[in-house]
Amino acid sequence: MNTTSRAIIFSLASILAVAMANAFGYFGRDSDVFGFMGMPNFGIFAGLGIVVMLAFLFLLVFWLWMVVDCLKRDFKRDIDKVVWVLVLIFLHLLGAIVYYFVVKVAVKSPAKEKKK
Repeated sequence: MNTTSRAIIFSLASILAVAMANAFGYFGRDSDVFGFMGMPNFGIFAGLGIVVMLAFLFLLVFWLWMVVDCLKRDFKRDIDKVVWVLVLIFLHLLGAIVYYFVVKVAVKSPAKEKKK
């Protein structure tokens, strides 16, 4: 990584850290770090927006993980795979959570019991 890339990454990380600290009240209620730039109260939106974006990214990765697992998994019947793919597509996160507990965790449990 060259010096320019490091400088850009450091600048973005610094702005992100200041926005997060400002969003959660680290600088106090009376001050806003972005106020000097002509953007008063911008920090709360920047900081919380970053938190929401990270949560969304985590949930999207979880949903994609469940879809890929469903497509790769060998079910007893082909219709089961089709039904689960439709559940995952139409119910999104709720479908992914249901799939995780009904299929993925349920399949792991009997394997552990057989070893004992």
